[in-house]
Amino acid sequence: MSLSADFAFTQGSLQDYADCSRRFELRFIKRMRYPALEVQEPLQFEKRTRQGARFHKLVQQHLLGVPAEALTASLVDDEELARWWANYLARGLIDLPVQRHSEITLQTHLAGRRLLAKYDLLALEPGGAAVIVDWKTGARLPAHATLRGRMQTIVYRYVLAGAGAHLYAGEAIPPERIRMDYVYVAQGGERLSFEYSAAQMREDEALLSGMIAAIDRAEVFPLTDDVRRCRYCSYRSLCDRGEAGRLEDFDLDEYEDEDEQEAFALDFDQIAEIEF
Repeated sequence: MSLSADFAFTQGSLQDYADCSRRFELRFIKRMRYPALEVQEPLQFEKRTRQGARFHKLVQQHLLGVPAEALTASLVDDEELARWWANYLARGLIDLPVQRHSEITLQTHLAGRRLLAKYDLLALEPGGAAVIVDWKTGARLPAHATLRGRMQTIVYRYVLAGAGAHLYAGEAIPPERIRMDYVYVAQGGERLSFEYSAAQMREDEALLSGMIAAIDRAEVFPLTDDVRRCRYCSYRSLCDRGEAGRLEDFDLDEYEDEDEQEAFALDFDQIAEIEF
């Protein structure tokens, strides 16, 4: 069994492969459902994921023109979400170009495959800056170096450079004009930023094309040697890799990104085809 011919890679699927190739195989090749809970506290986990989804919807509505006051009034039932929302209003859109595209998907081609990225927000000024904004609702601020190495940082900047010309007055976006901002609304709107460059883009292309090619020719997908990654893997029962970890140590931002990536990757009707 192998990947279907129309399979499209995303940051979530590539992160799965980077973390554990066996998880990638179970999820995307064998397409097995999730036999185990991610965490020990399923009700709290569901609440937090619903809060994250609701926050992203609020931001999308706001960016589409719904007045902030009306959206704020809808949050009387959730103090924590109201605090995230207040942090977004205070700091989320500071120093961003005025041309903004919310919940937009771009794709390019690499190593004979499609590579997709769904953005929370793209803020661009043709001839000027092109800023990727990703809203995070997690309770912890990750290390800058850790976030730099995540597939989301790598894939999102690379795809925008390769597929964003139609948003940039028809001209390819110079990598040096691209910046990615992670905005942590549960941390007062703290922003972690990552610039880009032509040299970094070449390095990313080599990395991503190498990963895609390796997946396409692989016959065996071994388990990760880092068993710590198994604590929050919903496939761990299939691998006899122990019990669920606790919610307080779980990276909800990572889960949200992976879940969203898988969902939109299967809905090709929602994708604007960009050919090169």
